[in-house]
Amino acid sequence: MNLRGLQCFIVLAEELNFSRAAERLHIAQPALSQQIRSLEERLGSQLVDRGSRPLRLTEAGSYFYTEARQILELCEQAALGVRAIDAGTHGWLSIGFTRSAMYSVLPPALKAFHAAYPKVELKLFEMLTEEQADALRDARIHVGIGRQAPERPGCTTRNLLDERLMAVLASDHPLAGSARIRVDALAESPLIVYPKHPAAQFPRFIVSLYRDAGVTPVVAHEAYEIQTAIALVAAGLGITYVGESVARHGRADVVYRPLTGPGAAQITTLTASYRSGDASPHLQAFLACLPNTDE
Repeated sequence: MNLRGLQCFIVLAEELNFSRAAERLHIAQPALSQQIRSLEERLGSQLVDRGSRPLRLTEAGSYFYTEARQILELCEQAALGVRAIDAGTHGWLSIGFTRSAMYSVLPPALKAFHAAYPKVELKLFEMLTEEQADALRDARIHVGIGRQAPERPGCTTRNLLDERLMAVLASDHPLAGSARIRVDALAESPLIVYPKHPAAQFPRFIVSLYRDAGVTPVVAHEAYEIQTAIALVAAGLGITYVGESVARHGRADVVYRPLTGPGAAQITTLTASYRSGDASPHLQAFLACLPNTDE
């Protein structure tokens, strides 16, 4: 059973005349008759009472007419949907993001994308950078916005934002009044690292700062996410580090200070990672809304 056969039957059911139906379909009458007979053979039922004058549908034909119209309408809707998705105006886009991305690159990108493609459904999943690799592999997300993301097989990683590191201290920390702070001056302060994950890159990056400054940090706590780490700092349990975009939106019961001395030139980078072979127009449109420090 093909769509052309359904279309021929629907037109014949509307005209109840082979000549007029053939004219509407721009085919010869014998070709129309053959289409209807092939359809009846496929269904195993007579659809048209050819002996009646005027022509009429059988009971089975009347039922099939209603069903055939619905089938064609669904096919037309599906075709419109496919064209809309191909054009990037409809569909869905799934984004995995680390929380710190919400302080900088992600909100303006979402706003610009939604303004241009309001009918594309956005699915947002907060997840650790380290969790995004599996989500990309399993096609649960189209793109992952993460921090210090490692290279991933089969994926392209693009730098979005390079930021200075800021030390986060409790407001009553002895160095809270300093304009800038040396990393080695914080060697004795308990360090709170995040995220707590066996493959996390950011804690390794922070420990490397201490190594570059010639000191060894005292890791006191591991937090699952950035706001927990900052809350532990506010509670006086240690210090931590964030990108400057987080510091601009920080809480009032801690202080954020830039670094000086060895390691002060180190930056932390937000990245976008996506499957290299993913040609989704929605993905490409969203990537165009993101900054690109690689350019």
